[in-house]
Amino acid sequence: MTDMLLDMAKEKWLRGNHKEAYELATAANKVDPYFYNVDKHYAVYRAYYVAETKKNKLGHSDLYRILGLKPDPSLSVDTITSKYCKLVKLVHPDVVCSPAAHGALQIITTAWEALGDESSRKAYDVGAGLLVLPRKQQETNKVERQDVQVNGKKRCAPEEDMSRRNRAKRVT
Repeated sequence: MTDMLLDMAKEKWLRGNHKEAYELATAANKVDPYFYNVDKHYAVYRAYYVAETKKNKLGHSDLYRILGLKPDPSLSVDTITSKYCKLVKLVHPDVVCSPAAHGALQIITTAWEALGDESSRKAYDVGAGLLVLPRKQQETNKVERQDVQVNGKKRCAPEEDMSRRNRAKRVT
């Protein structure tokens, strides 16, 4: 029964129906979780399914969900890397005899490349709306005072531009 479900999942995947392939692999995993490589086939089809259906706020694939993690900017790089390593061992094409394995490995590796490095992860978190950077303090509109030499004496430059009317008052 489990092998039939996995064969049907493979056929669905070849036709481009990743959601049904994932559902069949899930059913196969529930029917007999100890069947040979069922967990690996499940992980392969899950990678495609999550990449297509789980989106972040901007409508792109949620890289945290691809790795099987909850979107949380406070996760450590070690946690992300260990999850990546576990998934690679499950979906690697040398381990799983499935045409979908190579693509699943690429999907998982792409997610890890973005989240496995602190700087790229921070950029992803900001872009996905998970992390809000503090706003820079707005510069004041005041003109800085500058010392000006007038007739050999130091004078302060005016703090603001004077309108024609104010200049006329000051000159007289």
